[in-house]
Amino acid sequence: VTVDAIFFDTYGEHACDMEDFHMDCVPQLLAKPHGIYSFFNGLAPDNLFFQGIACNVVKLRLEKIGLETEYLNCQIQVPDSKVWEGVRRPYWHNRDTYYLPRITWNQEFLGRKSRAEDDGMEVDSNQTKRRKV
Repeated sequence: VTVDAIFFDTYGEHACDMEDFHMDCVPQLLAKPHGIYSFFNGLAPDNLFFQGIACNVVKLRLEKIGLETEYLNCQIQVPDSKVWEGVRRPYWHNRDTYYLPRITWNQEFLGRKSRAEDDGMEVDSNQTKRRKV
């Protein structure tokens, strides 16, 4: 079974859960070559510097399995801080930009993998070719 698009609501999930989903589920479920994947980007939400680092870590890990990641800048407005009164963990932490992950298959990666398969080889997540047994 494959699907054209996946959105993983990671709010409240641990980073290990997201990593497991990325490595174990996304490569098998996301249709090739034009599938799109995204997730709720709540990575280090209270510190913009650390959110940037966390986003880049996710990007690098997804590259290993042949996915390209870009973060789309989405302007948001929280009209009044009173909206968050009584909320233990607000989403946006007084920011006006949300970084929406847009993840697609790297076409070059798919091409290398396809050519290797045509030659009777298999390609692992580190781009290492070896003869199929």
